[in-house]
Parts: sequence; C-alpha cells; structure tokens
Amino acid sequence: MSWFYERDSMDSPLNGRLKLIKWFGKTAVVGDGVFQSGRYMQNVFRGMLKMLPRGTTPKKILLLGLGAGGCIPVIQRRFPRIHIVALEYDDVMISLAKETYLRTVNTHRLEIIRGDIQETLPRLQMEFDLILVDVFCGRHVAPVLTQPDVLQEISRLLSWQGFLIVNVFSEFSRVSPEIERCLSFHKVKRVEYNNVCLYRHYGMGKLGEGVPKGFQDREQSRTYVRAAYPASDRYEVVEKDGRIGIRKYWGPISIERYTQEREPDLRPTDRIRLLIWQPYKGNQFHGWWKIPRVFALNFNRGVAILENVNYWKHWSHHARRHREKFLKSTEYEIKDVDIETFASAYHETKFLDPLTRFSFIRVLRYHLKSHPQDVHLRVVYRVSDGKPVAGLATTDYLDISQSNHIIAFIHPTAQQTSVGVGLIDDWYTRCLSLGVTYLHFGILHRPGDPRSWKGYTQFKRQFHLYEIMYPHPVWRIVWRRTIRSPSFLRRG
Repeated sequence: MSWFYERDSMDSPLNGRLKLIKWFGKTAVVGDGVFQSGRYMQNVFRGMLKMLPRGTTPKKILLLGLGAGGCIPVIQRRFPRIHIVALEYDDVMISLAKETYLRTVNTHRLEIIRGDIQETLPRLQMEFDLILVDVFCGRHVAPVLTQPDVLQEISRLLSWQGFLIVNVFSEFSRVSPEIERCLSFHKVKRVEYNNVCLYRHYGMGKLGEGVPKGFQDREQSRTYVRAAYPASDRYEVVEKDGRIGIRKYWGPISIERYTQEREPDLRPTDRIRLLIWQPYKGNQFHGWWKIPRVFALNFNRGVAILENVNYWKHWSHHARRHREKFLKSTEYEIKDVDIETFASAYHETKFLDPLTRFSFIRVLRYHLKSHPQDVHLRVVYRVSDGKPVAGLATTDYLDISQSNHIIAFIHPTAQQTSVGVGLIDDWYTRCLSLGVTYLHFGILHRPGDPRSWKGYTQFKRQFHLYEIMYPHPVWRIVWRRTIRSPSFLRRG
C-alpha cells in the first residue's frame, strides 16, 4: 500500500466485504458503510474514556469488540500500565489488527481472545475495573448485547467499584433499558455521531436510585425515635401501617416529617398539616414540591449487607490481607470500655477539631442514656504497654436489623497497622451473632464535601458498601376546607 493514500478491500466470512483505506499511514476499516476502526473510532474511544471520573485508574480492562485494534493505542496512552483483555469473534479483524494498530503497542499487557461473547464470557474468572463495549452487526448494536444471560455475565465480571461504558450509536432507547435490568445507568454522552453510556452496579450512590431490599432508615426504628424525640408537648411520634413519622405542633399547624419509601398518609385532620417527606427513591413526586437545595443537604451514605458467615470475601484484597494479619497477631487485643475511657482515648488522637469531637461524644452520651444496651464501645489496646490505639463506637437498632457507626479513631502511632480493619471485623462478628443484616458506615465523601473525609471514606469503601443517596426531600400542605387557612396560604 502507498503511505499517502490507497484503497483496498477484503472479504470476511463474519463481517462481509471490508474496505481498507490508508491515508498518511493511518488505516481505517469500513464495513457496511460504517467505520469499524480508524481515526473516527479512536475519537469515540477517547470520548468513552473521558466519561470516567477524575482520578480513576483501572488496573484491568475488558474490551468487547476489538475490531482492527485502533482503540488499543488510545487506551494504553491513557493508562500505560493497564492490563487489557480484548475479545473479538472475527479472525480477519484480529489479523488486520496485528498488521496495523497493534504493531506499535505494548503487547505484553494485551491478551486477545478469539470467540463469541455468549460462549466466552462464562469462561472468564477475573474481575475488571472497566469494561468497554463496541459490538455491532453492521449499523446496529449486536442483539447479543441485550440478552439477559450476557448482561448477567458482564455484571459478574465488573468489579464492585467498576465502570461499564457502551457505544449504543443511535439506539439508546432500545439498548439502555435492557442493560438497566442488571446495571444502573449514570450518564450518556454524544461523541461524534455516537451515543456512549456509562453504567455501574446498583448501589454506587446515584441520586434517588433507591436502597437495598429490606433496608429502612433509622427514623423507622422505634429505638432511635424514642431516643431522639422523647415524649413531650412539642413532639409526637406518629405510627400508621408500620410507618413512623415525627409531628411537631406550632399553633394551628402541625409540622410532620417522614423518611420512608411510601407516601405519607394525606388525610386532613383538625389542624393544617405541613408534610415533609424524604423518599428513598425516584425524582418525580406528583402533588409535592421539592425543598430547595440550600435548605436540604444530600449525603452519600454507605451500608454493608451482612449475608453470610464469609462476609470478608467481598472485601478488597487489601482489607482481607489486613484482617488475616490482625487475627494472627498477638500484639493487640480488643476490649469493651466505658464512655470516659473511650472519650479520653478519642480526644488523645486530636483527630478533627475539638468542637467536632465533643459533639460526637455528646451524641454518644445521649444514646447511652436512652438505650445503653444497644451502644457498644470497643477499644484496641497494645499488649506491650496497655496503651489504647484505636476505637469504634456503634449503636444497634435491632427492630430494623441495623447497626450504625458513630465514632472511629486510630492513634497516629498505629496508622500503618491492621487495627482499623480488626475493629471493623470485630463489628461484623458481633452483628453476625445478633442476626443484624445492615451495617451503616455513615456518611461518605463526594465532590464538594470536606477533604478531611476523603481518607476515611477510602478506608470504608474497602468493605463492599452499598452507597445510598436519597432524592431531594419534598413538601406539601394538607388541610380541611372548613378550616380557615392562615393568610400566607390564601390566594389573592
């Protein structure tokens, strides 16, 4: 072929007639009138990689649809140390790739598998941090991509914190709903003439996505509500059909707050009702108004689901290694302590500012006063000198099968040890013995939150957390027509 420009063609038993266009040393492959590989598809893959959050550094990539290999230099330029497993069902395409784009790439970190997606995926046993999908039959997304068994295999191969990016071309409305049966849609982006979509596992903190099956917010726990809102003339606990809410009286108005999946009871009473509802999922609520963001903070919460005795198998490799190290060690021991001992060890770390530390301890004292049998204060002591080096305070709400993380600390001298993972494992073991299903790790860092949260959030995410972000809370007013409404509610 000429280096400047040349056209050629070849036949593929699977892809039909292929046109090869060489322009200034760059090769493009066209089949059925669309680009299979070339500069255009390289731009598409660059756009796909730009969809990843900043700072994402995957270690293993699964590529479904190698084509003529034009995407490999793009991927390796972005992630030089990445290990790529590329799947392609056409021998002709693999040969073209080796003759063109793969001549200048690092083949030591590239593994090419020839095979059909439906037959090959079940044989793969490793997990991938990123899966890129570009599989077409001519001008249309390959029908195999929407088959339930294939989508289940893709979900199995995608790591818990991983990303799936799919080139759906112009068939978003047909393909995306099928993929969403297994994975959560996060965003779509237009690249050239193609739509590319990013998916993740359900439970990665998408706003309004929902909660794990059976999970209830702590405000649905009678134990928590009795502690946080003791009986008085100002507050009343409202319970109907197993749903719990809080009602506060202000003259002729009752202000009510509900955190639950189902819509609150809307029947009028002898008072004007101002209802505030925090739903678990969704983004459109007919008849309700969204509370402005300035008055409602949305936090990302992390929940671990304790399903069996081998709970640690879903932890990160780093966490599993430190768990094993702590269990074999005789250097530390974990003990129950009283609040004064726990508070003294916590303040000694000087982690966070004094005001925040005293606020956390105040919350802990309040729980101990209200339901001491459910509060657990555990401290790790160094055996050699009896010095406390780490601690964890949790509160159980057994009526909703949940245990909540309140305070955790590690002394600076023990930061590089396994004591943190050891305390988490101790928490899991106790919850397992009590039959608790959900371990609530509290708030997780997200863009815009204080940077001081980031390190501990990375530690928490080692434990296979289901991340929850409730939708924006909503409000509405209910009253009988026979009640004369206050002037600010009247029209005109």
